[in-house]
Amino acid sequence: MSEAKKRSLEAKLDGRQRKAALLCVQREFTPEDERLGFDAIAEEVGVSRNTLYEWRTQKRPFIDYVNILADEHLEEKRALVYRQLMKLIEGSQPSVKAIDLYMRRHGLLTERQVIETKDSGAGRSNDDVSAEIAELEALLSEEVPE
Repeated sequence: MSEAKKRSLEAKLDGRQRKAALLCVQREFTPEDERLGFDAIAEEVGVSRNTLYEWRTQKRPFIDYVNILADEHLEEKRALVYRQLMKLIEGSQPSVKAIDLYMRRHGLLTERQVIETKDSGAGRSNDDVSAEIAELEALLSEEVPE
């Protein structure tokens, strides 16, 4: 997401909403036993739990801003993800799935699909085709009873 989009969303939110968005994102990336509850987040930013709920579920700029912050947080973890991927590849029993993911990520492996078509007209003579056309023309020229 572009920095301009982030700034545009920030302009639509007040300071409490921006802080609440950050706390909501941090909550999702914190181990469950250490997480702040939504009551605590609401109290910290000075709003009711219902107000925070409305922001999280109904206020599109708030929701989009939370998503941008979450994406940024994940981008920061890219090196960790690559390190874990390499551990799986370099382990005593390399993961075929990890190798596949690595190869695809670097464009070294692509899916190839083969589609076979059968020519329905193969093996038919011109006389056979002419006979079938004549039969179809006869069917088309018949009058349909009313």
